[in-house]
Amino acid sequence: MNCMNWLNDLLPASFRGVPFQVNGTSSEFGRRNQTHEYPFRDVPYTEDLGRAARKNKIEAFVIGDDHKEQAEKLIDAIETEGAGILIHPMLGELNVNIVDTATVSNSVENGRMSVISFSFVEAGELIFPDSSVATDDVVDENADNAEQQLLAVFDDFDLVDVPDFVQSGILDDTTSILNEITETYNTVNPSVHDEVKNLNNHLSSILSTGGQSIVYSLKNVWSSVSKLDYSVNRLVSKVNMFTGIAFIKQLAPCYIWPIDSKSTQKRKKNQNLINTAIRVTALTEAARIMALLPKQVEDKKKHAFASVALASTKGKKENAVNQRYTSSATHSMSFDDLLALKKSINESFDKELSRTEHDDLYFALVKLKAAINQDIHTRLIKIEKTMVYIPNQVLPDLVLSHYLYNNATRWDDISIRNNVLHPGFVPVKVLRVPTP
Repeated sequence: MNCMNWLNDLLPASFRGVPFQVNGTSSEFGRRNQTHEYPFRDVPYTEDLGRAARKNKIEAFVIGDDHKEQAEKLIDAIETEGAGILIHPMLGELNVNIVDTATVSNSVENGRMSVISFSFVEAGELIFPDSSVATDDVVDENADNAEQQLLAVFDDFDLVDVPDFVQSGILDDTTSILNEITETYNTVNPSVHDEVKNLNNHLSSILSTGGQSIVYSLKNVWSSVSKLDYSVNRLVSKVNMFTGIAFIKQLAPCYIWPIDSKSTQKRKKNQNLINTAIRVTALTEAARIMALLPKQVEDKKKHAFASVALASTKGKKENAVNQRYTSSATHSMSFDDLLALKKSINESFDKELSRTEHDDLYFALVKLKAAINQDIHTRLIKIEKTMVYIPNQVLPDLVLSHYLYNNATRWDDISIRNNVLHPGFVPVKVLRVPTP
């Protein structure tokens, strides 16, 4: 057996395409550890700062009558700025940076040969801190802007020198519209009834004060309804409630005909402004609620094949079961839930945009719609896609988690997400679980 067969497996060495021969190589590697020593403490603490850069040294040589020309080419390659491809005889193709200084040696004993020694490290990557836009703040800013443009629209609101019967008609119509909102959404959010009732009691004085009072009063009503409960389920229902206001028939704009009397035209114009205020303030409140929804960050550890610690898992499960009965905020939105919410919001904004006659308000609503869609997009890319799954038999959630994900610690994706009453007995029913 020939002991030198390993030489046949060596690769022809080169750097940036310049070939050379190799006399020997050496490598340095390890961990970057920093040892901290403290006063009056005998035992130090060593902090692991990660893997050290792998450093190699090559003893290269070129041989032949043109060895000087070959050496010059290799020197030019070594002095070229930036990383380059090195073909290492044993390590293969590497992307490297030259470090320290290289040396070229010539001797009488080794005529027709130049020896070039140089060191290199792995090139690695230039990575900067990742920046991201606070999309929820952008939504709030655009909601404020839309409301400012709505206030500008109300410069046209005027009940001065308007006959009493016109004012009474506007008051009656507005009260009827608000009552319809109450009847429509009382089952979704019972607090709507109390807030709208309070507004109706003071509506006459609010209308007589002017447009700004109307807008601010509506904003206060909607925000009061929103602040009572911050659980995810309730927030989602409120978003749907406020976006649904755009489709109430009584809130549709009244067409002002040229043949209408002046009093009728004024009544329709002012009523249209009030209806616009109701619709737009409802949309801006829906946008702000969207910004309140918790942002979910993908837990990459869930995808690891973690070992199961029965004792700690049991304690975790008991705490989670208790939380189910004490908090309604354990529900997290699925990919499909958020897509459905996005669809309903866009439909409501499109409906309002088709009605908007004022340019500045139109552009403000367009920007707000874009901000909401961007915010939803950032949430979608962080949420796991889900699927419908029906177990074949009653099993513990740990067993189902192991079956679905090869990871028994993901039991919460089954039990908590689907409000399973007892984690030891997941029923045979339709479950919504993350896609494996």
